[in-house]
Amino acid sequence: MPSNRPAARRNGNGALTRASVRRGGRPRPAPEERPSRLRFLRSPATWLAGILLSVAAVTFQDVLVGAAKSVFSLDRLPDRISPEGAIDVVEVQDVKENGTYVIRGGKGDGAAAAMLGTPNWREKADVVDVGASEWMVTLEGRAAQQVRITDIVPEVEGGQCGAPLGGTLVLSPSQGEAHVIPLEVAVDSPTPRMMTTTTSAKGVDKSEPYFTGPHAKHITLKQNESEAFLIHATSKQGHCRWRYRIHYQVAGTPAEMVLSRPDNKPFEMTGELPRGAGYRAVHFPPFLCPGVKQQGKWLTATGEAYARARSEGKHEPCPKKG
Repeated sequence: MPSNRPAARRNGNGALTRASVRRGGRPRPAPEERPSRLRFLRSPATWLAGILLSVAAVTFQDVLVGAAKSVFSLDRLPDRISPEGAIDVVEVQDVKENGTYVIRGGKGDGAAAAMLGTPNWREKADVVDVGASEWMVTLEGRAAQQVRITDIVPEVEGGQCGAPLGGTLVLSPSQGEAHVIPLEVAVDSPTPRMMTTTTSAKGVDKSEPYFTGPHAKHITLKQNESEAFLIHATSKQGHCRWRYRIHYQVAGTPAEMVLSRPDNKPFEMTGELPRGAGYRAVHFPPFLCPGVKQQGKWLTATGEAYARARSEGKHEPCPKKG
């Protein structure tokens, strides 16, 4: 049968030429299009699988941590909360209701004296504790592991206390006790340490360091557990402003925090003037002077009268009867 196709060309050896092969061969098929990676990532099935894998990883982590806690001591496990945030300050409250105070010298001390005996009179006046201060501190543990408080150290501003404050002295009788962990510290001491009073088998009271020494103690806080302790600070000679540095450990990691008064103010206290005559006036309640007619809620004497009473072994400069 005749054909319109051109005859195949051959070379001298009878083999087909390259041009003949190209013309006579079939066309090459187009390469298959590769699946798009972006299309795969946009697939709902892919997203669902990723979510399931994430949930499985978190669940496995929780199971692993729970198993570790059941085997190892809590103190040896790292905490999810930073050690610096392992303690929450619940309350810092001034609980000194009785004792000696000074109305700081300056304007308005007469008005402050007129408020004596009224509720919260010390909060309304510029009043500083004299000789001793009492603050109730309540701390709460936030860490999953136990927090162990190892020391509480007062840090005095400027490194030392200054001269005692003058002004108007207020004498108030002491009453009552608090059922908490009692801690005592002499802030004006060269090396102030927290002390506690213990009673020996013979019934003798003995003062010894709380956090150090052969009978050292610690304050421990579990998660969401709170502990209150009363810090009784004293100063016999100077005017002191200070904050407390609390040292503690979480899971064996040491950390520390600074404790201040409310509104981030330093604690403050002054020793009594060496000579009571330096006070402008001394106020005290009339029931401290039996047999004296009450001419008002509080009695007032001069600093000189207070100094004379002290030289006679008395604390209140009671007026003469009559």
